[in-house]
Amino acid sequence: MKKLLVVLQFVLIVLFVAGGVIAIPKIRINKEKAEEIEKMKETKVVLYEGPKTLRDATEEDLKNTAENNRDFSLLHCTDTKVFVNGQESYVYDTNVNHTRTWVSSYYPPQARTPVTYFDFEGVVTLTVTVPDIDIKTVKVSPLSYGIEADVDTDAHTVTFTVDKPDNYTVQFNDSPERALHIFAFPLETEEEKAVANDPATIYIGPGEWDMDNISLSSGQTLYIAGGAVVHGTINSSFCSNMTVCGHGILDGSKIEGWKGTTAYVPLKFDHCSGVTLKDIIVLNPNAWVVQQYDSKDGILDGLKIISSRPNGDGISMQSCQNYEVKNIFVRSWDDSLVVKNYDQSTDNLYFHDIQIWTDLAQSMEVGFETNKGKKPDSAITNVTFENITVLNNFHKPVISVHNADDALVKDIFFKNITVEHEEIGSGDCNLPFLIDIAVVQNSQWSSTAERGTIENVVLENVNFLSGSENVSRIKGFDPDHGIKNVTFKNVNILGTDVKSAEDGNIKVDEETVSGVTFE
Repeated sequence: MKKLLVVLQFVLIVLFVAGGVIAIPKIRINKEKAEEIEKMKETKVVLYEGPKTLRDATEEDLKNTAENNRDFSLLHCTDTKVFVNGQESYVYDTNVNHTRTWVSSYYPPQARTPVTYFDFEGVVTLTVTVPDIDIKTVKVSPLSYGIEADVDTDAHTVTFTVDKPDNYTVQFNDSPERALHIFAFPLETEEEKAVANDPATIYIGPGEWDMDNISLSSGQTLYIAGGAVVHGTINSSFCSNMTVCGHGILDGSKIEGWKGTTAYVPLKFDHCSGVTLKDIIVLNPNAWVVQQYDSKDGILDGLKIISSRPNGDGISMQSCQNYEVKNIFVRSWDDSLVVKNYDQSTDNLYFHDIQIWTDLAQSMEVGFETNKGKKPDSAITNVTFENITVLNNFHKPVISVHNADDALVKDIFFKNITVEHEEIGSGDCNLPFLIDIAVVQNSQWSSTAERGTIENVVLENVNFLSGSENVSRIKGFDPDHGIKNVTFKNVNILGTDVKSAEDGNIKVDEETVSGVTFE
């Protein structure tokens, strides 16, 4: 009997301990949930109502067709709803382009996609309702946040939580169609509020405004408030210390596409110094979006860009020095981030903490034009791309350094690059390379008779997560105009650590290239 009691006591102790062990994760989960609830109580959210003058999008407006066949206007989205901690956030319907082929008429088919934005501090739960989509899978980017969304297939809803102001993209059923872009700003600081309220500031409040072109002089600040939609462009030339800021929208949908003749660039600053462009959203540009030409000592911070028309480059840095480009979102129908020489030499450009979606052309490009102005001793030096997430790249190389003139291109760094998905070679792509480093002569882009060289290119901590198997290229023009010192350090392509050219399917031209190393 005593033995039986001892056995029973032992079993009870084991069960009690096991129960305690089992309960620990539950207690931890409950504690984490409680902490999240407390944070949500302390959360501050600022929502912006869109202009009441914007028309509701109809089924006709969502047709994938050229802009001359339907209304190209920025509209109020009606088939996607977004709730932030239970409050509805206004959703816009803007134009995007899924065509992977150049259209010589400058009228490629245009699709549409939803965009919303708000400010917050703390923790927010986002609920997205898409009645017209049968949700099978959902992806919330950046993937590095590890966001797991709850899907209710019957209600056509997706719910997830974020605790960091950033840019988030929701894709349904592994398709780029009707992907939702969410721009979650941090709350405006007291300093930013003071700028908005400064009598010297050019202030544009909520509502819809036709401004044509706003030209800034030295020392001026333009503030576009959240809830504002400004149809027009902003520029300055030969001025210093200008600022454009605010959480509103600069829209180009009322301007006809440039068709290779007249480009109305939304943010154009030529021969300037001390330019600060911060936070505003740019949609439906006439051509390329941000042009900094022959300028220096500037900061581009927090811009949100979506382009869909031909030559719709995102950030175009042309003959600039000492620029920091950070915290930006770019979805473009041409090169997303591009560095060129059109006049003087380029030096010390730092792109970092940026998200890219490239529908056509290249994500991060140096070149092709490296001496458009045919200047002596032209050079592009000290250009860094760091902490870049490429959500999608559907056409040409993700990473490219192209010297199509006689310049020296030196010290180009790609660090901490994550490519979530690529489909290099789709459409009419004539550069089917994942990574392309080349000295070339190009009938379309070369300006000088002579060729130049490329030196010291570093790819460090570069990871391609998904996509198609693709070749990369390192190739000079000839032995005297070649490439030297290219380093691959901790590069992984679709699960393969690249410790040799063969590992990465990288074609290295031995006659024109030297000093390629793998670590």
